[in-house]
Amino acid sequence: EYMIRALNEFENIDQIAETVLLRDGNREVRVTDVGQVIRTHKEKELITRTDGRESVQIDIYKEADANIVEVARKVRERLGDEKVLEPGGSQGKPSKPRGFGKKGGFAARTGLTETLFLNESAILRVTADRSEFIKGSINEVRNTALIGGGLAILVLMVFLRDLRSTAIIGVSIPLSLFMTFAPMNLSGVSLNIMSLGGLAMGIGMLVDSSIVVLESIFRCREEGDSMRAAAIRGSREVRGAVVASTLTSVAVFFPMVFVEGLAGQAFFDLGLAVVFSLTASLLVAVFFIPMLASRGGFTIDGSAASGEFQFATCQSWTVFRESLGTHTGLRRALLMPYFVIRLVTGFLLELVGKILAGILFAVISVVLLAGRVVHRIGALVFQGPLWLCSRLLDGVAGFYRWILAGLPALSFWVIPVVIVSFWGLFMMGSRLDSELLPEIHQSEITFEVSLPIGTPIELTEQVLSGVEEAILSEKDQIESLIFAVGYDVTNMQRSDEGEHSAKFKLLLTPSRTPARTEEAVIARVRSVLQTVPDADFRVVRPVLFSSQTPIEVEIAGDNLEQLKSISDRSAEILRQLPELRDVEPMLKKGAPEIQIIYDRDQVVRFGLDLQSVASQVKAMVQGTESTKFNLKDRRIPIVVRLEESDRTHTEDIRNLSVFSSAGEPVRLSALADVISGTGPSEIRRIDGSRTAVIQANLGAASLSEAADAIRQALEEQIDWPVGMTYQITGQNQEWKESQGSLYLALALSLFLVYVIMAAQFESLVQPLLIMLTIPLAFLGTFIGLLWLQIPISVVVILGMIMLAGIVVNNAIVLVDYSNQLRDRGMDLQDAVATAASVRFRPILMTTMTTLLGLVPMAIASGNGAEIRTPMAFAVMTGLVSSTVLTLIVIPGLYYLMARVMLFIKPSAQAAGTASVSTVPGR
Repeated sequence: EYMIRALNEFENIDQIAETVLLRDGNREVRVTDVGQVIRTHKEKELITRTDGRESVQIDIYKEADANIVEVARKVRERLGDEKVLEPGGSQGKPSKPRGFGKKGGFAARTGLTETLFLNESAILRVTADRSEFIKGSINEVRNTALIGGGLAILVLMVFLRDLRSTAIIGVSIPLSLFMTFAPMNLSGVSLNIMSLGGLAMGIGMLVDSSIVVLESIFRCREEGDSMRAAAIRGSREVRGAVVASTLTSVAVFFPMVFVEGLAGQAFFDLGLAVVFSLTASLLVAVFFIPMLASRGGFTIDGSAASGEFQFATCQSWTVFRESLGTHTGLRRALLMPYFVIRLVTGFLLELVGKILAGILFAVISVVLLAGRVVHRIGALVFQGPLWLCSRLLDGVAGFYRWILAGLPALSFWVIPVVIVSFWGLFMMGSRLDSELLPEIHQSEITFEVSLPIGTPIELTEQVLSGVEEAILSEKDQIESLIFAVGYDVTNMQRSDEGEHSAKFKLLLTPSRTPARTEEAVIARVRSVLQTVPDADFRVVRPVLFSSQTPIEVEIAGDNLEQLKSISDRSAEILRQLPELRDVEPMLKKGAPEIQIIYDRDQVVRFGLDLQSVASQVKAMVQGTESTKFNLKDRRIPIVVRLEESDRTHTEDIRNLSVFSSAGEPVRLSALADVISGTGPSEIRRIDGSRTAVIQANLGAASLSEAADAIRQALEEQIDWPVGMTYQITGQNQEWKESQGSLYLALALSLFLVYVIMAAQFESLVQPLLIMLTIPLAFLGTFIGLLWLQIPISVVVILGMIMLAGIVVNNAIVLVDYSNQLRDRGMDLQDAVATAASVRFRPILMTTMTTLLGLVPMAIASGNGAEIRTPMAFAVMTGLVSSTVLTLIVIPGLYYLMARVMLFIKPSAQAAGTASVSTVPGR
């Protein structure tokens, strides 16, 4: 009979030992007569050390809708400054509070770090912070956008050779970006890696529309129009083409709403950022640029123009005297207070206005003077390079005009060029490898190590301590090491975790080449772990967008033993493949256990039931928490169980006695068979079938190459039993899902582009001509990917979708102006040649600004660069090939198509030409 006294009667452990615990009739039995009471720790399930010192690891997870950077900031604020942990950082005295916080809470000068250090001598330090990678990536994208914008403006300076024109177009970049933030905020899009990446991707595109508008305005000025008339006519001539070209760029991102899987979740923000920024750039180009171009510049009228700024006569005093002169007698006396108040108020306002005007004049004078100085210096420094670039561009333009002179012959050569381009597109596309996402290096690596199942935690620690010491002895490029042995029952992430498992988490020092640093550290640690007998290990990196390992092979079957046998055999085969690394089957041999198999008839014969017998056995072996002991501010559990010597071996369990309801003891061996055995490590069902999973990392291969190698090996080397199947999942399955959605989005984007152009040109044929630039662009992308050995992935396909909206802009501007010249009565050949010659310069400018805007992103090597670089290269290489081929193919095909249409409908075309050729001055 258990007797639990009031907790406040126990003052120390000796009183618990002397307390009467059992009563047998009239006889009392003390605890010390049947056992012992000792104070000890719970059995260890997890041992954690940080840089060789025993520690406790606290993992903090954010809510689903929380911002990780904000969460990390608040956590660090609560922890306080870590300088207290440095030598001499603390004076040994607690700090006094300094007041109340913003939300009314009491705010101490120091945080939890110093409190624990002063009161408990415990060192609390942040060892890993994922938000640092996010912040570093955002800073990298920001810097990339700034550098790209600067390069784009430099290109404008080279082409325009005019500071005022460059400034007019250059102002469209920050203005468009500022206008983008409002709709992003209303849409709930934060400034994250992907949204900022979208802004950086489109930084060079923001000036495209402005360039076309300004070039048209300046051309009208050269034709003799006044500044205001040139702004109106020049913007009107290209307004339709600019709107259509921007809408095509925007339309390609609209289908991102329908993209499913990882691609839709990860890149939705990027698409919205590009859409909002391009829409803002369109508004700037159509409304703001003509307004600036219609102005002659900054001038200061009156005496200020000569540099002598003087205050004019006080207008308030003049008005006061005039008001008094209009009134006499009593009326004048009654209105006098009003006139005085108005005089004083007007004088004060006028004084403030003149002071501000003086300050404004001084500022403008300084700015104009500095501008003249900078302009003179820039002219001296860049005069030579600008002259050289100008001569080079003039030479290229002259060569292009020479090509256009043979337009009839050129039109027949472009068809073989298009056919060869399509053939090359198909051939190179079939040779490209594929992957879900490029591997992102976050300077964090985890080695998951497993010893034979059943290894106790003390032995696991002893065996792997040598590995820990070897890593710490050579900490080059390693900032911190967290060594964890065992498992946390409340936070198990894998079914095979146990006392035999351990983790080495290595936090690396920041580097400009994180991939190279990680590979060097992984090779070093691998060589150490390979010397440990019977140790299996695999490398795990944090994944930014996906929760899946790169390769997972799911083997489905009903027979558990057969399933494990095939799983082990498959794992051995896959370990031989150079395309894979760290191959590990999840279905492993179970942990050793003592199995109690009850005889139900015997249990009933002795007047027992299974629940009571199992509860008694559990209480004797595992223990029962009877109560808690108060120790100051702590409540320590009091656990009652058998001594370890009575529950160590299988025979000890057989000799346990359980009690019937009448109090009669019965040996457990009389009720059940007690045997040693092993249980399954896991029983996993997928779609209702028992499944064994094999996980692996990628070796020297892409995701598609690894999947092909796995299929070939498993098909050739395993004789699959009837009813047993396998499939390759993990990131390979995510890639298939995302690939299908992205190709559907690409097709829908092309359809929307066609619809927009058909509405713009009121033709079903000309949009098809313009859309030929898209496969010409993809040809360059595939050539670039093969040359740089970049697999096609989600980010590459997104770059291609963006490219589809960019490359049609040049063709739209060219075809639109050709139509305008033909409507004015110009001959077909002259119209096409003139349109191509006139639009050659703005096409080249928009291409160069977009290309140089992407250069910083393409060559970046900081945090998160792996996810942006393939996208930038896909756009850049495609844009180069598209621009070169568009300037040749589109004029030739347009001329050929127009000749065919004239042959089919000569009378209608002639009538249309005659009707519009009578417009005066056009």
